[in-house]
Amino acid sequence: MSPIINDNTIHSLVDPRSIIITCCLVMLLAILSFASAVSAFTTDYNHNIKVAHEISWHDDYLYGRRARSYSERNRVRFCNDVKHSAETNNESTSACFLSTFDSQQISLAAKIARIGYGNTYPNPAVGCVLVRHNDSSNVVIGSGFHPKAGMPHAEVFALFEACGHAEDGVEAARSVMSLKNEETPLKSTVLELLDVYKCPDGASNLFGGHFSNSNVTAYVTLEPCCHVGQTPPCALSLVKAGIKRVVVGFGDPNPRVDGGGIQILKDSGVEVYVMNQSSDAIHEKEAAIECASLIPYFVKRISTNNGFSPSMYDNMTGKKNRLLRAMALRKKTDGDMPSVEWPKGNGISTCGEEINFLNELEIDHRFLEIVDKSLFDHELVILRLSNIVNKKKGAKVLGERVAELTSAYVAQVLGHTVLLYRPGVPPILDLDELT
Repeated sequence: MSPIINDNTIHSLVDPRSIIITCCLVMLLAILSFASAVSAFTTDYNHNIKVAHEISWHDDYLYGRRARSYSERNRVRFCNDVKHSAETNNESTSACFLSTFDSQQISLAAKIARIGYGNTYPNPAVGCVLVRHNDSSNVVIGSGFHPKAGMPHAEVFALFEACGHAEDGVEAARSVMSLKNEETPLKSTVLELLDVYKCPDGASNLFGGHFSNSNVTAYVTLEPCCHVGQTPPCALSLVKAGIKRVVVGFGDPNPRVDGGGIQILKDSGVEVYVMNQSSDAIHEKEAAIECASLIPYFVKRISTNNGFSPSMYDNMTGKKNRLLRAMALRKKTDGDMPSVEWPKGNGISTCGEEINFLNELEIDHRFLEIVDKSLFDHELVILRLSNIVNKKKGAKVLGERVAELTSAYVAQVLGHTVLLYRPGVPPILDLDELT
């Protein structure tokens, strides 16, 4: 006999309250299982991080933890262990670990460097931030950028501020950016500091031992220089100031530096970390790329410097000149001939003293930077000089000066315009093949 199923039986089987209770129990079990899994993952992750902080290496630089993350006693013990290990293996290695905070400070230094971007030819744009680390805080005590060739580098302006010689390192750098001879109290102070800095013991007198008893990190977008140019080497200035740690956004490709600045720092016991554009840490990768984006044309200049010399144009013939002029005319007709115009407002030569004026004229670094970039990108560039010269002869004089400063060749002077040519490495225009 078949069971009798009526509406009451069906209702009891699908009681809504029973379904809700069952669903709640299932969800609770799922939540408990998920929480247990997360707890296990976190425990394992923390353990791995702890181990990684102690043994992880990047190239020849050890990832060491920031001082604020653990006691000074443990930091010193850890660094001594690393130093002993390095000495045992005859290696010069610095303990460094890059944190998110480090990447943020390098990004800040890159933004500051942008203030001088395009104004530093033939030097690169560089920014620097100095941070003092205490047990409970990290304080920016100085910042600066390289304003133009001949002026102190970014690290020095940051040290000016940090050591109390200037109220604001960035504003101090701004004060000497312009070519105009406008005197301001801040500019006068910077020039006086520069005179002191250039002296044999200038860095020691200005910065010596200032941070010997402090834990200070220097964040620099480009490796500190190690050679004596118009100013002393920045690497030694950081050492003399007592900087404990340096984070570098990009290794300097300049053959006069090329790791030398880093080596000076490491030999002096300074912890050094060079950022890696291929890092698995997104914050490091992005900050490193940001630093690299400041110097693409500087890298090209340095890489091809040995190939640029006056002798490279010894084989220029009348036939090649005519070819360059024909190519320029064709590009002008097509509307794609690159040109750079002399900026307005910088004064204009007088007919009677034009040649002397142009020979003594200080050429704007920003103008040279644009010309240099255009030559790298196109090899053939027209200079438009009507804002500064009156006659063709004046255009020739100024064009030859610009050509000398950019290692280019004057292919033609027409009115107030000058056609410049500089082959790339490798060349875009193969004149030997075309002729």
